[in-house]
Amino acid sequence: MKHHLPGQLSSLEHRRDASSLTRSRTFKASESKWNKKKIHLLKKACAFLVIIGIFYLLGKNLHQNFAEISHHRWSIKHELLVLSFLCLVLNLSIASYAWKKILSFFHASPPLDQTFKIMFISAMGKYIPGKVWQYLGQIYLGQRVGLPKSVTFFSMVLLFIAYNLAGILLFLFSLFFWQKSPPFLIFALPLIFVLISLTAFYPPILNKVLKILMHLFKKEALTIKAGVGQIVKILLILIVDWVIFGTGVYLLVNSFYSINFNQTVILCGIFAISVISGILSFFVPAGLGVREGVQSYLLSLFIPVSMAILISLVMRVWIILGELVCFLVALKIKKPKLT
Repeated sequence: MKHHLPGQLSSLEHRRDASSLTRSRTFKASESKWNKKKIHLLKKACAFLVIIGIFYLLGKNLHQNFAEISHHRWSIKHELLVLSFLCLVLNLSIASYAWKKILSFFHASPPLDQTFKIMFISAMGKYIPGKVWQYLGQIYLGQRVGLPKSVTFFSMVLLFIAYNLAGILLFLFSLFFWQKSPPFLIFALPLIFVLISLTAFYPPILNKVLKILMHLFKKEALTIKAGVGQIVKILLILIVDWVIFGTGVYLLVNSFYSINFNQTVILCGIFAISVISGILSFFVPAGLGVREGVQSYLLSLFIPVSMAILISLVMRVWIILGELVCFLVALKIKKPKLT
């Protein structure tokens, strides 16, 4: 029988305790990793169920009201279809111009063709679940033309807020043309977003927020050199951009279904808020299902349900084709150095 001295016993016990502690830490790390994986899978499953659920309800309503579509006299007006597509491409292009203007607040001045290229090559990432791939793509492509990560990221955040703010302002304006008062939430929630965004866009407040964020991330301080007038100018550009988008959708719809011209402002507002609902639904890729659901519901207040659903689905295809054209054009643009 082997005997151990007291010192040896203490050393053995210490090694056993250390080994036990290591195994415990390894187990906890693997357990934590597995829990994160389960949460990730659960989020994907929930997003999938939301998409399936919304499209199931849309499909069911479309089937129940299919008689309205079958009795419609179908006639495609190709000239309106072409004009609607030109409006869409112009709408997408103006967004890249607005981003260039925001970049100038950070003393960055990439050529317009490069902001277009970065925006629409990375835009394909929004069709991947997670929403982050689009922004990671923008940061990566921005670095290739000399844009610092922080400048690309915060300028895109500002564009995101300004773009949604402009669309919501258009929607709130369109509510004045509704014959009946809309449900309280449809009015209240966008108004709250507008008030918060306008406060956040006040340059002194914006710079303080940026200073805090850069300190937290231990990055070099960023300062926005922009006055209230320049911020307002960006918002006006984006409101015009939303009007062009609404005009494009109006032309698209009228290429196969006649809509009263007096309802144009109302429809522009509906199209804007439905797209924004899809953008803000971070749990589903490209707002799939959410945009169609919101748009179908709001349109059904003014036109037959079946046609409202059909327009929502046609609009989804129309936007995908527009973004695909911009993506193909962006691929042809060569990379210069940042000036």
